[in-house]
Amino acid sequence: MGHPECTDILRDLATTSRPGVGERVLWIHGYTMDSRIWAELWSHLPNWHHLAIDLPGHGRSPPLPSGTDLSDLACLIGQFAIEQNVRHVVGLSFGGMVALQVAIQHPDAFASLVLAAPALGGGPQDKHAQARNLELSRLYRTLGVGPWLRDLWMTSPPNIFAGASKHPELWHRLRNIVGDHSWRELADTRMRSLTGFHQSPGEMQRVTAAALIVIGEQDAEAFKRSAELIRRGIPQCRRVYLKQTGHLTLLERAATIHPLIDSHFRASSRLNNYQFSA
Repeated sequence: MGHPECTDILRDLATTSRPGVGERVLWIHGYTMDSRIWAELWSHLPNWHHLAIDLPGHGRSPPLPSGTDLSDLACLIGQFAIEQNVRHVVGLSFGGMVALQVAIQHPDAFASLVLAAPALGGGPQDKHAQARNLELSRLYRTLGVGPWLRDLWMTSPPNIFAGASKHPELWHRLRNIVGDHSWRELADTRMRSLTGFHQSPGEMQRVTAAALIVIGEQDAEAFKRSAELIRRGIPQCRRVYLKQTGHLTLLERAATIHPLIDSHFRASSRLNNYQFSA
């Protein structure tokens, strides 16, 4: 990577874990969230060793060095995953874009990949989310950091949190987590350096991990189109639509989606001839 500061970022990257007897799974959250979002889903998957990171600038992790792009971030996270002997990678929303890039840059390192409502670098964009990002930047410049940023971001449209709003406990947890976000990325172009990165079909062809794309039927069309482009790009890939589910699929359906995730991990482990003892 071209930025020596990335060594410090890797050292200071905040992580959360829940040990289990099975293979290791790395979980990558979405924008303005952190590793706390996974607690409920992990409780339904006790036979796996769970690891989660707080992405740079999120949760307890330091911000990205200026000029860092998605390739740098994927190199950083991939290095961490390989050092931790991670066999499966899961990403949600923006975290799905990150997870995809990790798999592209480390094509033979993982048995499986789960992408939930993934964004795609250089792919379809939700016009409502683009407009909201501009509103957030203006509000940040006008009033600074405060709960008004969380409230604006979690208001529909865009419908990022619309599905979660139907689940009161989840909605309350997410309000607390997003409310803790620093919003430092609104002060400069660091986030745009990540989201503006192009992920091509040719690069996706390199991925050897068995991929599962999970997307809610009530999600925005931009994410559905991104999911289809990724499905076509990764050689071993299937897509599952979840009924009555919005953008935050894994969180909205944590109590019912875990068998699908568990079976995908197990099938991928057998396919790749890895030993699994749980």
